[in-house]
Amino acid sequence: MNDRPTRIPQYQYLYESLRQQIIRGDFKSGDLLPSEKDLQNQFRLTQPTIRQALSLLVQDGYIRKHQGKGSIVQPLPIGLGVMSIVGRLANTANAGGSERMTTTILTKPRLSPFPEDFLFTPTEDDTKAGFYYFERLRAVDDQPVFLEKVVVPNRYLPGFSRQRLENRSLFDLLRTKYGLLVKGGEQKVLAVSAEGDLARQLSVTMHTPVLRLDKRLDTNRHDFSFYSSLYARTDSYILHGRF
Repeated sequence: MNDRPTRIPQYQYLYESLRQQIIRGDFKSGDLLPSEKDLQNQFRLTQPTIRQALSLLVQDGYIRKHQGKGSIVQPLPIGLGVMSIVGRLANTANAGGSERMTTTILTKPRLSPFPEDFLFTPTEDDTKAGFYYFERLRAVDDQPVFLEKVVVPNRYLPGFSRQRLENRSLFDLLRTKYGLLVKGGEQKVLAVSAEGDLARQLSVTMHTPVLRLDKRLDTNRHDFSFYSSLYARTDSYILHGRF
């Protein structure tokens, strides 16, 4: 079997290049990106490719299009893969304001069977290959908000257990290191009671209701999906995004 990642389309490379420049601060909130013509000349890409990359930046909240002006950089969103978070109060700024999200790895990636309590069933081929399992806690301004358990098939991911995951987007790692792009998936949502370690990790009292969101995330490889079971306290923030 060929384990080389699928080649990333040109628009995706341009998207990633511009996105990284925004994250680094090369383009700040309120700045204009170079015009489509300038981007064509700089990257030697076609106009449809340029527009596809810009559309993806709009969709992910990094820029907005303003007729007559161009592409205006937005405040950075606090990202959760296919989601972002928004303050519950009407006068609370979008999560791209002064708030800071940090990610702590509670359990480092290790080879493990597929967890029995996940709400999805993996493929037979993935089960034979085994899985990497890890847990991470995500906090906003040091307040725990999400506990996430992640299961990734042990395929197409050489050196995965050695990758740095603290304060890093898993989506970005899979895209930039392994050429795996999330294209969609399926999710299941239910309410659960915070007990034991879950209550302690999310800093809530025992029996507090929390949201559980299980996802199967499909990629540009038809035979590679990964899985997530996320527990969220929504007393301060709500989930927001497209899927």
